[in-house]
Amino acid sequence: MAPPFPYAGYSEDVVRRVRVLFGGKFVVDAQKPKLVWEHPYFPCYYFPKSAVSFDHLQNARLLEDSSKEKLYYDLVVGDRTAEAAVILFQDGPFKDFVKVVFDKADAWFEEDERVYAHPKDPYKIFPSSKHVRVEIDGVEVANTRKPKLLYETGLPIRYYIPMTDVRLDLLTPSDSVTTCPYKGDASYFDITLPSTGAKKEGLVWWYKTPTLESAEIRGHVAFYDEKLDVWVDGVKQERPVTK
Repeated sequence: MAPPFPYAGYSEDVVRRVRVLFGGKFVVDAQKPKLVWEHPYFPCYYFPKSAVSFDHLQNARLLEDSSKEKLYYDLVVGDRTAEAAVILFQDGPFKDFVKVVFDKADAWFEEDERVYAHPKDPYKIFPSSKHVRVEIDGVEVANTRKPKLLYETGLPIRYYIPMTDVRLDLLTPSDSVTTCPYKGDASYFDITLPSTGAKKEGLVWWYKTPTLESAEIRGHVAFYDEKLDVWVDGVKQERPVTK
């Protein structure tokens, strides 16, 4: 969990697709990048080497004013060149990670949303095109390719799914209500399984009138992933553990 004001040198891994565009090519496509606070004001991304297209890196060298742990590359696509745009860390705590100088690329994307100036705070809502399926006891209750991914401090990613992609016929409103200072008042649904009639209580929630800062999740529902089975892009996710 990130501290309220990350200190210089703090880092954390994030499960978020990040792509870097240059010269019409995605030169980075990372599913699990690292957010690094080089100073306490805002983070930047470091990428594992496997997420970087080294075919577009040329002229590796050390710069006179840099430490020996940093190997610099020019970023080259066709007739486009961005000098010293890519840094490979050869030693230290970020050995074998790669940094792209933010303003030397043409565009950056977190999931399917373009990012300007620098990476955002890690706890936000992102539109995504990931394929998310939710099952309970083998019954599919949601299937979407347009989820909203919500990141919160110390909590697993929550996949907010449009109601049009949810088996609403299996959901029954419950009387449960909880309140979040960031999102507003949440209402809950119970799930009734069609084959057995078994009722699974409190596994689905939504915000009818979310706060302004969370308005993007209006009309979406989230599932209690700790007690359901979730597939993302065909990969079954481990059930998160929360306190």
